[in-house]
Amino acid sequence: MMRISLPRRALLSGAISLSLTATLSRKIMAQIPRLYGVNAYYLLVESYRKVQQQPGRVIKDVVMDYLIQDLRLPELRRRSRINAIRFWAFNDYPVSAVGVPDGSFDAALWLEPNRVVQPVLSLLNILVEGLSALDFYLFPVLGNYWLSYGGILRYLEWVGAIPKGTWLNAFTTLQDQDKYLKYGADFYLNPRVEQLFQNHTGQVLSILSKYPKVIGIDILNEPRGKGFYAQQNRPVKPQVYMQVVVADWLQRQAVFIQKNMSSSVYITSGEEGWFAQSPRLPLNYLKSDPQTQEGVDLSTNMTRPNLTMGTIHMYTHPAAELQKTSLAGLPFTDRRGWDFLLRTDRPGSWENYKNLGDEWLRSRSLAMDKKPWYLGELGWCRPRSDADKRPLSNRELQDDRITLYRHWTELAFSLKAQGVFLWLLDGLQHQDEFYGMTQAQIQAIFPA
Repeated sequence: MMRISLPRRALLSGAISLSLTATLSRKIMAQIPRLYGVNAYYLLVESYRKVQQQPGRVIKDVVMDYLIQDLRLPELRRRSRINAIRFWAFNDYPVSAVGVPDGSFDAALWLEPNRVVQPVLSLLNILVEGLSALDFYLFPVLGNYWLSYGGILRYLEWVGAIPKGTWLNAFTTLQDQDKYLKYGADFYLNPRVEQLFQNHTGQVLSILSKYPKVIGIDILNEPRGKGFYAQQNRPVKPQVYMQVVVADWLQRQAVFIQKNMSSSVYITSGEEGWFAQSPRLPLNYLKSDPQTQEGVDLSTNMTRPNLTMGTIHMYTHPAAELQKTSLAGLPFTDRRGWDFLLRTDRPGSWENYKNLGDEWLRSRSLAMDKKPWYLGELGWCRPRSDADKRPLSNRELQDDRITLYRHWTELAFSLKAQGVFLWLLDGLQHQDEFYGMTQAQIQAIFPA
């Protein structure tokens, strides 16, 4: 493993003019076509692995061979309407950890809180340069709520806010929900976490800022403010609820990002679209109950001026499940789908889930406060039967996806969405058993 230390860079947020208005942003964004996107979150990790396998070759050549020959991205660009990619640009995997099999995780940008791995940062630069050369618009993501090495629990442990070993225990056992409830709010309240997050993202932004094809940035993947305050809907301090704390944190990160990027780059929260209040339209399929317990609110976030673009995710399908084993050898159920959003008086039919998705899009589009927005993740899956909850194969789901993805994409565009990004283009080692698609399947959904 190549390791090169860099001096610590203290990159602090500060005051910034709020003159960047939504009107200016829309004018810039209007020059960009509709975005038909795919998620390929794994690009940095798989590029790194390719480089490690071919130590004698020029790194740029290895990365371009991966993008062109292995993933066949130019062919996807040419034969479909796909013109954009969303991917992780954060500290995704640890190099090694006790209890984690050798070779399972790599491409860490930080081995220690304040020690960047320069070769991996340089590889990120080569990756973004290569994707730009292949004529894709890019939406990198700077961090994660979930259990990756760049997730909120890892940051809390790095600054000593939670006991050492807490993150790794959650990572290997997947017994993490109690830890999110106990510590989740602290990520947004601890100034040392925010400092470290900006130290990290500042170095990533120094790469991203060089490329005009980077047109938007998600601050976190699916930020939530779960915890004691959100679960009981109690204020963190007088009249300040958790969703406001999260919105203010996102606003501060947006200010920081704008100091380091072109003003033409949109900044989004990266959120799923949860509401802390009931939607503002009559509903026949989508439950009207708010999701206050998630500690994040799309409407509140959209009032923050430096969040210049809205985003939502969408997994409005019946639940599918797989029985798996964690790295610690513990059995767990991998369950996907937002079936809990369907009204209980509506049977779980294909048509009703289609209508549920329609109402999800319509209700969330009303919260965008006249800002542009995009559907950052769109996934559809369903189980084999009521008794067998295993997901159908991607081949068996293809007809569903052609119909639904086209329908929801056109609906999103009619509701002023700027783009729709499918989850997921399968990688070499990253295939999603619930949502993964081949290049040919994506081409069939959005043919050129």
